[in-house]
Amino acid sequence: MLWSMMFMTLIIPACSDDDDDLEEPHTCDAFHWEYEGEGATWGSCFMECGGQAQSPVNITQTVEDQSLSELQMNYTDVPIHLLNNGHTIQFEYETGSQLQVNGVAYELLQFHFHTVSEHTIDGVRYPMEVHLVHKNLDTDALAVIGIMFKQGTENPFLQSFMDDLPTAADEHFTSEQMVNISTILPNSRSYYLYDGSLTTPPCSEVVTWIVMQTPIEASPEQIDRMYELMQDNYRPIQPLNGREIKAFN
Repeated sequence: MLWSMMFMTLIIPACSDDDDDLEEPHTCDAFHWEYEGEGATWGSCFMECGGQAQSPVNITQTVEDQSLSELQMNYTDVPIHLLNNGHTIQFEYETGSQLQVNGVAYELLQFHFHTVSEHTIDGVRYPMEVHLVHKNLDTDALAVIGIMFKQGTENPFLQSFMDDLPTAADEHFTSEQMVNISTILPNSRSYYLYDGSLTTPPCSEVVTWIVMQTPIEASPEQIDRMYELMQDNYRPIQPLNGREIKAFN
């Protein structure tokens, strides 16, 4: 299977601090970031990518926090709107769906996929991860739910658009068929929580990360198809630098 080959690969951005040929700052206007090669030197043009609270991380040695509360989700049915942005398959969600995290409200903007997973749990990397990106409209802070996929039975939610995934960069697919992201959530709402960043440039450290403890399933064919389109679109694990990972059980 295609995704199974990924566990042998670790992509490490090249260090440019001591490079005498480092491009001048003005060349960042034309910098096109990627996951490998010259485009993987994110820190040369996006300073925050070298920050102290970066994501993803390995989730381990978590601390149960009694002050955390169950996630409150109110997701509505929406038509399908997919975009291949050249880095991932992204589903742009219509306005009107909300997440509440410990009393703070966030609006769902979009969700997108990574192959293989960006986060690891006790060192275990999964074949795919989906990120549900929410924004607080007052502060612009983000809350992102990460859900791991493991190999198993066919995922009905994914199957609703699996045959229509846009295959080329900047290609869209739209359909009036209504779907609801709530159907993809695991039955268990236990989660891990930590403060982190976007996992793509500009790597802004404005994200409350909520990683669901229980993975969901997708068929080998579904996972392979997503990998064929996205390839290695995951960022390497970043150091915790003293951050605490909390757990809601």
